Amino acid sequence: MLLLSIGCEKKPDLPNIVIIFTDDQGYGDLGCYGAQGFTTPNIDAMAKEGILFTDFYVSQAVCSASRASLMTGSYAERIGVQGAISPWNVTGLDTSRETISKLLKNYGYTNAAFGKWHLGHRKKYLPLQNGFDEYAGLICSNDMWPVDYDGTPIAGSDHRKNFYPQLPFLEGNDKIEEIRDLKDQDQLTIRYTKYAIDFIARNKDNPFFLYLPHSMPHVPLGVSDRFRGKSEQGMYGDVIMEIDWSVGEILNALSKYNLDKNTLIIFTSDNGPWLNYGTHSGSALPLREGKGTMWEGGSRVPCIMRWPVKIPAGIVSNQLAATIDILPTIADLTGAPLPKKPIDGVSIKQIIEGDINSIIRDDYYYYYGGELIAVRKGKMKLVYPHSYRSYEGVTPGKDGYPACLLYTSDAADEGLGV
Repeated sequence: MLLLSIGCEKKPDLPNIVIIFTDDQGYGDLGCYGAQGFTTPNIDAMAKEGILFTDFYVSQAVCSASRASLMTGSYAERIGVQGAISPWNVTGLDTSRETISKLLKNYGYTNAAFGKWHLGHRKKYLPLQNGFDEYAGLICSNDMWPVDYDGTPIAGSDHRKNFYPQLPFLEGNDKIEEIRDLKDQDQLTIRYTKYAIDFIARNKDNPFFLYLPHSMPHVPLGVSDRFRGKSEQGMYGDVIMEIDWSVGEILNALSKYNLDKNTLIIFTSDNGPWLNYGTHSGSALPLREGKGTMWEGGSRVPCIMRWPVKIPAGIVSNQLAATIDILPTIADLTGAPLPKKPIDGVSIKQIIEGDINSIIRDDYYYYYGGELIAVRKGKMKLVYPHSYRSYEGVTPGKDGYPACLLYTSDAADEGLGV
């Protein structure tokens, strides 16, 4: 007698997905990338247990455009998001676009985002309307508020930022409070981490996608008393050490519920360091320039991926890859369908599963503000003549205050460094 099982096929053992996305963290701002003056033992352990990328890029070295590309697998030019969306801006990420969260939600995942969103302030652009089941955090950069660099309120004054609204902290679609001073900023990393750990505990029995876009180390820097003064580098180092602590808490929670082996964790940054803040910024060394430029220091970022059941431990990839490749890679790993609309990313599944010499991507386009800045082919990069804000020859700011930037033009080809 032949028994047929119809519609009862068992789904594959789907991995949990965790993306930790820092803000303005430079290429050289992790121990495993050569950081000095502070330590990152938890993230370094991830690198030893997974794969470290030396040639990993964002689509634009600025907040909203970079995040839109991560979420959609597309260059920002394709999806119409440029620069950093202001609190009074009425636009946002095209809601017809497929995102990682929408893709996974349609495939049975429970999704949460805790941290900086910055893809639109109107309700239709917020996380709950874009594939996430839960959200808490800031909808824009933590410096978009009526507060001076030293923490002095400036609303109603003649300061250039006096017209900014107070900085809202949201749960779901609703503002639950306002971030009004530097002490409030000090608690952001801890708050996001607590939301994340609670989400993991409540969703331990089903596949989930956790997106943790930290507000730090974007200025103004905020760090709790537990880590304040702990690094040799100064407050920036303290902030990175607290982010590393947060990563450790996520790893501990996954281990507690026996989820760590089948969870893909991706740690990367939205762009290079905001160098004109000097002591309150990080390092892109040995790369050129930083945030706001598409030289290597602005566009190349640290990236580590860990997934013990799939990714061999301790491997290093020197192949070209980018945040736009994360969506198609997740689709490939989970079996979820790719978006119907064209995207620019490609799956790097072969690389993260150990074939580190596999050339999946051989070209890349560097845009900024709607302008094509450079083109990469293999190990060669052609930089077109363009104006950009330069940090070279500028005395950097300190203690939270910025320096004035130079604007320059340069058509020189660029050495790719590491």
